[in-house]
Amino acid sequence: MNRKRLLIISIISITIFIILGINIRTSQEGILFDEIIMDYVHSRTTPLGTNIMKKITYFGSVYFFLPIGIVIFIYMLRKNNTQGILLLILSTLGSYGLNCILKNIFIRTRPLKYFLIKQGGYSFPSGHAMVSMTFYTTMTYLLLKKVNKDEFKRLVWIVNAFIIGVIGFSRIYLGVHWPTDVLMGYLLGYIYYKCIIYIIF
Repeated sequence: MNRKRLLIISIISITIFIILGINIRTSQEGILFDEIIMDYVHSRTTPLGTNIMKKITYFGSVYFFLPIGIVIFIYMLRKNNTQGILLLILSTLGSYGLNCILKNIFIRTRPLKYFLIKQGGYSFPSGHAMVSMTFYTTMTYLLLKKVNKDEFKRLVWIVNAFIIGVIGFSRIYLGVHWPTDVLMGYLLGYIYYKCIIYIIF
């Protein structure tokens, strides 16, 4: 993606985010299609589904990213992959920090009436969605950087999208995020990832 296209997409995405954020600040409940989706999903939850989603959501949490990040960091350090280390730190820690700042700006209440698990903090944008997007997409980028087989690359990108998708859905299923929280987390995470890639490479 060239610089001009990235700039245009970033401006459009940030504009959408700000407009949505303003609506969220004036309404602490669901907006747009939030409550429709939440009602639909939560009319179909089961104990088995909840247990599965609890396990899936773990892979988008700091409890997973911290140890796996340390392992990847040590591996890259041994390979003397300076760019990879910088990308890992900026994409994961940077995304997490930005998410914390945004949560405290918009101060959106979580969808408390849908809670299936306990969850503190604010709701918008979803940290699981945003950091999962940056972490998994960055790792996929690094993994495929020197791969030339298009079919394999396509398959890995599909797997990457699936993992990120189910993590975001788990947050909706467990009732701790509105759908718009997750969608904006994805959007900001992807734009952040593209900007970091552009800056480093």
